[in-house]
Amino acid sequence: MGAIRTTILALVGAAILAAPAAASEDDWPVLKGARLDGQMPWGAFVVYRAPGRPTTGVTLFVQGGALVARRVETRGGDTATIAWTSSKACPALAGALAGLETLPPARIEVPLAGRRAAAAVERPDGSSYFVWVQDARLGSDRHSGQLELRATDGSPVALWMEKTLNSLARCWTPARP
Repeated sequence: MGAIRTTILALVGAAILAAPAAASEDDWPVLKGARLDGQMPWGAFVVYRAPGRPTTGVTLFVQGGALVARRVETRGGDTATIAWTSSKACPALAGALAGLETLPPARIEVPLAGRRAAAAVERPDGSSYFVWVQDARLGSDRHSGQLELRATDGSPVALWMEKTLNSLARCWTPARP
């Protein structure tokens, strides 16, 4: 049973790496599920932009002592463009990703039972921003868990993501590191 399961997971992983795109929020699990030489990502982020603007998703790995990023970009359902970079080829990658550690923690607001919820901010252009990490620290360095944030325009997540994508714009290449 283990060998069959391993084979099926390997085939699914290969299909995910070859997957055409992350074009809608339904594709978010595909982006998080991408594999690099059988290795799971440690994180991922994506911006689903308003119609007419590209969707950009980035899956993050550690390989050979370097951070590796795989970008998938689509425009209006067109075929995806896949590009790569690494912290060896682009030193800006490590600094940009370290910015994740500076994002303010999310606060859970329980309706009708906890704090009075703040009014929601309207999304100016309708873009959605998602960040996922495999190993986030909860309260102290001893406790960890997966963390996924979904945010809107103007949020700290959106600002970090736009800054990161802009700072890495010249780093992407079609060649896998």
